[in-house]
Amino acid sequence: MRSVTVPLVVLTGYAVVACFVFGTAAAETLLLYPNIFRDVPESLALTQQFMSVVSVGDVMRPLGGVLTLCAVLALVAAVRYRVGLRWTGLSLVSLISGQFLLSVLYEWPRATILFDDRDKHTLAEIERAATEFQIGEGFRVLAAALTALFAVAAALVCYRRRVLAAQAR
Repeated sequence: MRSVTVPLVVLTGYAVVACFVFGTAAAETLLLYPNIFRDVPESLALTQQFMSVVSVGDVMRPLGGVLTLCAVLALVAAVRYRVGLRWTGLSLVSLISGQFLLSVLYEWPRATILFDDRDKHTLAEIERAATEFQIGEGFRVLAAALTALFAVAAALVCYRRRVLAAQAR
């Protein structure tokens, strides 16, 4: 039986990053969004002033890239060592569909309306975009939670295999 040290390190690293991304997304949603969407469109203008140095996208996009890289490495380790493959696959499905695609295809166009092209839209369109954005954000946080949960499950499956292998010696 092959050692599971490498996949354990990789899958645990992925689980840690996934949990960090979930915590960051949840904190962003709970702490920033009530202020951002408090009084649309005035609160959006104030938010743009406040986030003129570092915006949410400046942090979340690179963090998403790091998470994606860790997910790919975790998938390679899971396939190569045949451990935690189902949980790693589920975390990737959640990551790709519920975080990446949801953000790119649903959230980003609404963020453009809310922050970049606000003066080109009516108040009703801006309010609708704000409501839709917040709904999408709820799904994104849920997807981040599932990604983290599945990544932790994959790491625990790998750890269980390591413990059982050590007991068999």
